[in-house]
Amino acid sequence: MRGQLGLDADVRLLDRHVLTETAVAGGAATGAFVFVLVAGNILTQVSSAIASGRVSGWEGLELVGLLIPGVLPYALPLGLLTGVLIAFGRMSSQQELTAMKASGRSLGRIARPALFLAAGLALLSAWLNLEIAPSANTEYRRLLLGSAKDNPASVIVPGKLNRQFPGMVIRAAERDGEVLRDFWLWSVDERGRLTQTVHAREARLAPSLNRKGEGILRVELTDARLEKRQPGDETFASPSSFIQARTTSLEFAASGVFKDGENFQRKLRWLTTSELLDAMDKGWQVAPNATRKEKEQGQMLATTQLMSHLASAFSVFSLAFLAVPLAVRVGRSETFVNAAIALGVALTYYLLTSMAAYVKDPDLRPDLLIWLPNVVVIGLAWTLLRRASRH
Repeated sequence: MRGQLGLDADVRLLDRHVLTETAVAGGAATGAFVFVLVAGNILTQVSSAIASGRVSGWEGLELVGLLIPGVLPYALPLGLLTGVLIAFGRMSSQQELTAMKASGRSLGRIARPALFLAAGLALLSAWLNLEIAPSANTEYRRLLLGSAKDNPASVIVPGKLNRQFPGMVIRAAERDGEVLRDFWLWSVDERGRLTQTVHAREARLAPSLNRKGEGILRVELTDARLEKRQPGDETFASPSSFIQARTTSLEFAASGVFKDGENFQRKLRWLTTSELLDAMDKGWQVAPNATRKEKEQGQMLATTQLMSHLASAFSVFSLAFLAVPLAVRVGRSETFVNAAIALGVALTYYLLTSMAAYVKDPDLRPDLLIWLPNVVVIGLAWTLLRRASRH
């Protein structure tokens, strides 16, 4: 009885050791990949948005926070793959695995804690892929581009000519929240000819409705000067009319800008689970008068995207499973060697995934083909694990 208790304690101790080694190495690697992926977006998008005045400093920090859920599903498979390679490579090079095998444990039994960790992280990745990341990506894009419906001034980029509102060109030297300073507005007709010029020290833009219930843009001006030209007067034959006012407001038709929804096109991969299920029923971006084949293609696109989210989450487990026998076979403790192997394996996996995702014909079942890379990885991992267990 006492011997059995001692054996169980030894097993638990070894399991904790394997789990700790894998979790620490995997966590560090995942953090490194998250940093690389987030830093790339910060340099290319967030920093330029802050520099241009499109977002404030606090909004920039919020953008950085919203990037993390979006990159985690990509960083987790790479991070855990690298972590397992580092942990098991080190244990193999230091003969720890040999000692564990000598006590009667198989390689599969030794790797069980790491595989349980991988399974748990795969479930976490599925939740991130299906719910958190789509919402974060949508909010990131909305905040980055600004919402014309909630705050029309947020879409104005200071120092640039802005043409988001039909029939007018807007320029402001700087933007402070809802206030635009050194504000210029040029009204043009349907042929692009100038009809009105407005300059103000400050301006505020606000969405509103006219008596017909149509969306309009109300421009509230401070210290304004307005110049109006006769329609079609390209030769300046007729004198312009000038008006100066301490405060005044103008209204412009803008129903198309203030329609419900976002001022950007959401991508299919940004849909949450409920939205994907709805798209699987109705078809993705299918016109009301679409043919049966077009509807089937739209439905298959949504189904394939759902399967892609699940397959991506499962890759956390499949790649970690492959890393166990691969680390034993290579048997290197150097971090850079294992990181290079991880990148090679990941690139091969994502190449296979891209090839499978390229198929769009519903008859070829792209929703099932998207699982093929995981099937290949699991089959290869099982074969290598059986071979490694014989030694």
